[in-house]
Amino acid sequence: MIAAILDTLGLAARTMAKDPEVALVYRIFGPDGRDETDDLRNRLRTALRNLEIAPGAGQLRVCAEGDSWINILWPWSSAFGYEKTFFDVIEGDSAYYTRSVGYPGDTLADMLAARDYRQLLASGTFDCFIFSGGGNDVLGGAALSRLLRDRPATGAAATPAGCIDPAALAAAVSDLAKGYDFIARDVTAADPDVKMLVHGYDYPRPVAGEPWLGVPFAARGYDLVADKDLIEAILMHLVDAFYDMLATIAASHAHVEVVDLRTIVAGRWNDELHPKETASLDLAAEFTRRMPTAPVA
Repeated sequence: MIAAILDTLGLAARTMAKDPEVALVYRIFGPDGRDETDDLRNRLRTALRNLEIAPGAGQLRVCAEGDSWINILWPWSSAFGYEKTFFDVIEGDSAYYTRSVGYPGDTLADMLAARDYRQLLASGTFDCFIFSGGGNDVLGGAALSRLLRDRPATGAAATPAGCIDPAALAAAVSDLAKGYDFIARDVTAADPDVKMLVHGYDYPRPVAGEPWLGVPFAARGYDLVADKDLIEAILMHLVDAFYDMLATIAASHAHVEVVDLRTIVAGRWNDELHPKETASLDLAAEFTRRMPTAPVA
């Protein structure tokens, strides 16, 4: 569905690039080098709002909002080396009627401000709502730089928790919790019968010279080779904190279920934070097995 819409947006001469400051966020540039991210986002939103395709008989109805783990503008982005997301996999399965308002330039703050998911859910059409957001607040880019302590200050016996500014992490997690709590309440207000599925990503893999993980760690004095185990433990600590936050949200909202994706990617990373299609297939299965076996809406 997204692929068909992308064909109408004239993307052929455009390029995409990672925003080095904000993990999981991409900028789209026109042939003249002008940043067209906001324009493309607005055009895509308009096209999605005007899309009218009825669910087929027996199809489970699933909508999604989120970052580049939901929508990485595939297949157009395949020209830049990207592979299907887990939601692309679900969308390609005829058992599901899918709609997505995800966009790879959106942060959690953007989603909270726009609430594009609201119109979909208020239609009463959907059985499940998948939400993916907030990784940019803890997992990479400038956010990771703010959380990390300088390596020389952590000492030879550094621990993962000791490498993180605890006040900064607590503030980031608190903001995430507030955002997720708002969305969970908003989802219920829009459709009290829909099931909301959320996730906290998987343990990512830093790559030397790459902007979201490799560069922030290096800038703080970490050696990606000598400190490999420590860096891996730090990233596990951050992802686990994200999942702990999600657990508190699910405990407060009966319609929210956490889909634990930790260790599912199992090294099959396309870059620092995006899975290869082979991993996306397994990630998609984690979501679909938590969905109803037949439409209920």
